[in-house]
Amino acid sequence: MKRIYCTSALILSLLLGAARAVDLIWNTDAETGFLRSGSILPRYLLMLLCVLLILLAARCIPLGQPCGVRPKSAAWMRKSNFLLIPLAFCSELYGLLFLLNRFFGLPIQGTASRHAMDNLTLYYLRQFADGARAALFVVFGVWCLLLFFENLTRMPCGRWMLTLGTLSSTVFYLQTVLRFIERPSSLYRIIPAVDILAALTALLFVTALLRALYLPDSPHAARVLCRSGLLAFFFCTCLALPQTLWQYAMQTETTVSLILAAGFGCLGLVGAACAGSAANWPGASEGTD
Repeated sequence: MKRIYCTSALILSLLLGAARAVDLIWNTDAETGFLRSGSILPRYLLMLLCVLLILLAARCIPLGQPCGVRPKSAAWMRKSNFLLIPLAFCSELYGLLFLLNRFFGLPIQGTASRHAMDNLTLYYLRQFADGARAALFVVFGVWCLLLFFENLTRMPCGRWMLTLGTLSSTVFYLQTVLRFIERPSSLYRIIPAVDILAALTALLFVTALLRALYLPDSPHAARVLCRSGLLAFFFCTCLALPQTLWQYAMQTETTVSLILAAGFGCLGLVGAACAGSAANWPGASEGTD
């Protein structure tokens, strides 16, 4: 039963992602982000439906079940390990390009900070936050690469990987806060809502992955990994990535933003693979609690 719910959640996520892409292309104003026609309520209700199915899929994971991320009888994270390479590449490329822009003035800055000089204090605070975010994305990319080689060789690097992973995961908390600041908030503009939810679900998934990797005996680890992985796949891969591709095609987003969105898309794919590992674990009985 848990496999059926997990597969259904993945399929519904893909279908809603495709529907959202069509809605962006044919029914969304690129400059304002508002719908040209129709109500926003059905859009949010469909998102809610997918979230409820994801919660149900996670609920079917028995408490105490192993996460399936590092089973002793198979290669560690074999379903998602290769995805860590593009995830690391996008994270480090985004961070390095932003830092190069900061120190050498390369013309890759986005449009979100055009009016930051209106307040000098806020300007310098924002500059610091942006620099910290870029540096933390580089650290996160390094952690992903080390995790890839750790899984490939089945030789743990040591407990310091937990410290490095925890430090790098703070970039998603910072990303969530900055998304709230950067994107004009309105229920009638779905684009910023998707950006914020993508950052938030990425934070939840990375936190759950750290728990599954380094605290696997937690009774809720598999259930939380499945739930957060499916949410990250829905919002980061199926909604946010096509949205940024459309914005880039409409020249409202920069190449750097596209690289970051690609990284989030890869993270969502890792989440889907980890959720599948938890749902397909053969050593636990089907059902809830």
